[in-house]
Amino acid sequence: MEKSKFDITHKRKLLYKRKRKRQLIFRLCVILSGICILSLILLINNKNYVNKKIAFSSNNEDKIIVCIDPGHGDWDTGAKGLSGSLEKDIVLDISLKLGKILEENEIKVIYTRTNDLLPWVETANDSLKERIRISEIFKADLFISIHCNSNLDDKDSKGAETWYKNNDENSKKLAQTIQNSLKELNYTEDRGLKTYESKDDALAVLELNKNIPVLLELGFLSNSYDEKYLKSDSGQESVAKALSKSILQYVEENKDIISELRKK
Repeated sequence: MEKSKFDITHKRKLLYKRKRKRQLIFRLCVILSGICILSLILLINNKNYVNKKIAFSSNNEDKIIVCIDPGHGDWDTGAKGLSGSLEKDIVLDISLKLGKILEENEIKVIYTRTNDLLPWVETANDSLKERIRISEIFKADLFISIHCNSNLDDKDSKGAETWYKNNDENSKKLAQTIQNSLKELNYTEDRGLKTYESKDDALAVLELNKNIPVLLELGFLSNSYDEKYLKSDSGQESVAKALSKSILQYVEENKDIISELRKK
């Protein structure tokens, strides 16, 4: 019987098909393994996210929430000091220092800004509305707006003052507690408490806030003594500590009032 002729071309085609088949199977296994691993990771992460979310809610539901509002920012520089310092920079530095201290004392802190950018607004009026909206979204219990004053017509003008919401005893009490702490620092004159007489003269961040708001004027940047203190690291640290002390004191003494206001 004649031996069949050996076909090398046919043999190579068979080997090539087998190789392609093995490669295809290998790739499918890799893809399926990847899908399984990815699904497992997503499942774990989702579980962790849910757990963290629940833990956050349960652990923080009783925390006091303080909204810190560093005035101005970005194109809105605020007052300008005699040496060129800007209100927006000074109040931001103090606000971040204050927030850090409050967080260390189990207060939940939110900010209306944490840097010099205000990409979400184009006008000062829009900026005020957005600050109030942030406070409302996060259901802040207290709203602390931090500013510096200026009077270029009288460079001897100096001192710290605290504004409260008209006809709001809770706001007035918080303002008094804060003003007392600033007075104890003795870095400038005590200008006391301030408020407005009518809604036409109202400060928006006070009048339109539904929580307990105050607005601080820490000193006059048009006064060389006030400016020097407020732009210094030591001065900012002292002011932040004084403010945190007064806020913590107010919270401790008025937990029942804050709790009642949360129910409204």
